[in-house]
Amino acid sequence: MHSNIRFEVDADGVALLTLDVPDRPMNVFTPGFTADLRAAVAQIAQRADVRGAVITSGKASGFMAGADLKDLVGFHAKGGSAADAAEAIAPGGRVLRELERCGKPVAVAINGVALGGGFELALACHHRVLLDEPRAVVGLPEVTVGLLPVGGGTQRLPRLIGIARALPLLLSGQHVAPAEALALGMVDALAPADQLVQVARRWVLDHPDAGQQPWDVKGFKVPGGAGALAPHAGASFGATLAQVRRDTHDNLPAPLAILSAVYEGTQLPMDAGLAVEAQCFGPLLAGPVARNLMRTLFVNRGAALRRKGDLSAVNAAYVERLRQLYRSEGQALLSEGVSPALIANAARQAGLAESPLTAEATATHAAASQPDARAVGERLLSLLALEAARCLEEGVLKQPVEADLGAVLALGYPDWTGGTLSYIETVGLAAFVARCDALSERHGERFKPTAALRERAQSNRFFYPEQAA
Repeated sequence: MHSNIRFEVDADGVALLTLDVPDRPMNVFTPGFTADLRAAVAQIAQRADVRGAVITSGKASGFMAGADLKDLVGFHAKGGSAADAAEAIAPGGRVLRELERCGKPVAVAINGVALGGGFELALACHHRVLLDEPRAVVGLPEVTVGLLPVGGGTQRLPRLIGIARALPLLLSGQHVAPAEALALGMVDALAPADQLVQVARRWVLDHPDAGQQPWDVKGFKVPGGAGALAPHAGASFGATLAQVRRDTHDNLPAPLAILSAVYEGTQLPMDAGLAVEAQCFGPLLAGPVARNLMRTLFVNRGAALRRKGDLSAVNAAYVERLRQLYRSEGQALLSEGVSPALIANAARQAGLAESPLTAEATATHAAASQPDARAVGERLLSLLALEAARCLEEGVLKQPVEADLGAVLALGYPDWTGGTLSYIETVGLAAFVARCDALSERHGERFKPTAALRERAQSNRFFYPEQAA
């Protein structure tokens, strides 16, 4: 009936929805899948011969992931706004809301990995039965790609298990094994593979009136409380906010957006909370950091692994050239009278894996006026990025992905930048050239942009063409 979902009704009136998105190794949300799920939900709600439903996967690879990152990574390059981003994901959110409000009990038989949108689909069901095998992990890992769960994950999980339990999962993106998922309340039951669907089906038959979520019942309260007066609020929001800012140095916007979505959204009725979640998501997908993380660490890294089998073949000459330049700039900063502690702190704040100074480095003198640590961090990031552009122009590197992967994986260049050349795109080509010109005037010719980079900036020609993102 549906190309992405097989819909069957047994003699007892239980519909079995088997998810199998064609031409994808794992089930993912696509426009076609969303449309088919909406049609299936309408059948559950409207057909008199359907008493309830069980949802499972027809793929051996697992239950379901979220959206395919390759479908998301090009959004920033297309110039989409935060409002465009929120609108783009709206259909998926609407169909999950329709599912949980269909008026009939829906259980999910999670027969393998359920991450991101896959677990959000499970959260929108009324009962969750998970395969009792170590490979069947569940979770909401969107934060690791610079996003937040936008299929209701920041609203349903806290309402299901409480904010104090949900926030660490949302902020870490942790994959949770079956026994822990059951203990946390993320799922309701575990079952072996040969009984999984039957256990879910039995629950549907035994609970004919369970077609409503707890949070849609009048008078519902979030377990453990919500808002500033909740007993856990000081730890969940105050202490956690301080820790997030300390750990990320405000380079990663997703954890702060998650905190906002949970804090604000859980104080409101569900539909208003979902609207808050979408508002918090929009700037993330429209911004460069999520693009950087998705493109370099997942899409390009995954392609390199498939092509080479491992990542040991990073360009050693390129990495060593950057490493030597990094060390040299550390010495230059020392010679200017910048304190070693400030240099190390600036590198850490920028997200660089290590200080440019060796353990033996000592200051010859300390200037009375010290520079701003963030400015020093930008100086270090910019010099390495400029050198990467030179390496590409000189043929040391064959393609931009080599520059980004080598810098992040072998040198410890910050993940949030996506790598050296992605950092130039993040700053903006023209703005980066202007920054380097200013640095060159103050600190020397090593910061002077090349003629090729100036031309690239003037023509706004990105290292990664939109179609290759």
